Amino acid sequence: MDTLNFDGSCDPNPGGIMGFGWIINWSNGKKPTEGSKEKKPSKSNTNNVAEYTALKEGIKNYLKLGGKGPLQVRGDSKLVISQMSGKWKVKNENLAEIKNETSEIIKKHNLNVKFTWVPREQNSIADRLALPKSRRNNMPKSDSKTESKSNSVKPENRKFVADVNSSSVSSKLRLQINELNTSPSPGFKSFAQLKVGGFDSFSRKKLETLQKEAGPKASSIAKKEFPNNSSQQASALRWMLRGLSTDLAVKKVKVDIELSKKRKK
Repeated sequence: MDTLNFDGSCDPNPGGIMGFGWIINWSNGKKPTEGSKEKKPSKSNTNNVAEYTALKEGIKNYLKLGGKGPLQVRGDSKLVISQMSGKWKVKNENLAEIKNETSEIIKKHNLNVKFTWVPREQNSIADRLALPKSRRNNMPKSDSKTESKSNSVKPENRKFVADVNSSSVSSKLRLQINELNTSPSPGFKSFAQLKVGGFDSFSRKKLETLQKEAGPKASSIAKKEFPNNSSQQASALRWMLRGLSTDLAVKKVKVDIELSKKRKK
């Protein structure tokens, strides 16, 4: 059976640039086919719209390349997979329109499709392709292959310096941090999209102050991960104090470092 993995992103969400990515693995042994597109910022752009559009574009590409099915479609969006398989109702008009268009394409070509949800770590290639091109070019190619290992701490075993629900962060940032903290293996794009959106109460605090507030254990972790770089240590501690778990705070800083290096080239 041929397989199609898809993913979509909107940066920032909502209203930002949407990226769509997919990869087709052929049952006849042919080399896998990767595809990606993006759309300029718009008020109607959201992560869910991006996910649905990635699915639609992936199926269209599969048919264009001569795919006949049966086709197993895999994605890490429970919303899209559950709605396409008929388990959940579609209440949003924008999503309903894309869903109906996708269903019509499937029906028109008499395509036998099975929808399966997969965790993000099993969708890493599509996850990377879903990033807008400017961000994807700044992402290390090896990252999508190693990110599940680097984020192997189970949510229930994560360590925290501060409770995000009591932290002085914006409601939007609180939601993003909660999503990361409860995800078994957050993808690269999730860290790339995690932004304060200006300055908050932690932004201007110096390393010494951050170390006192975060405590010796957290300070030791930051120092071990980013030796001889006080700026990176401070950044990790800021994210810990905002409510991000210690392991994810370290990953966030490492992602920012990689993006910064690529932008300077």
